Amino acid sequence: MNSAGSTAPGTPPPRRLPRWLVVLVSLGVVVGLGGALLVLLNPAEASFGWFAYAPLGDGTFPDVLWVTPEAAAGWTGVVAGLVVLAFCAGWLVGRLRHAPPR
Repeated sequence: MNSAGSTAPGTPPPRRLPRWLVVLVSLGVVVGLGGALLVLLNPAEASFGWFAYAPLGDGTFPDVLWVTPEAAAGWTGVVAGLVVLAFCAGWLVGRLRHAPPR
């Protein structure tokens, strides 16, 4: 057994991941999970009820907001986190396929 821990005498030590890739993967995970939590913890609330008749006079129905700003920001965070993780996975696959033979 040599100092690298392998048993074969000519085996190269395993390559480490670059620090920027580890930081980028961590950032992607944090942004994706933060977006998911933002979506899950801020559900859209219905501030209207059932109206059996049209309002009397000049009254109007309240506006219905289907996508809240919190939900839009949360889904944007989820998508951004997934894009970053997909980039990192693609970079790793490309690095493994084009590794020079030793």
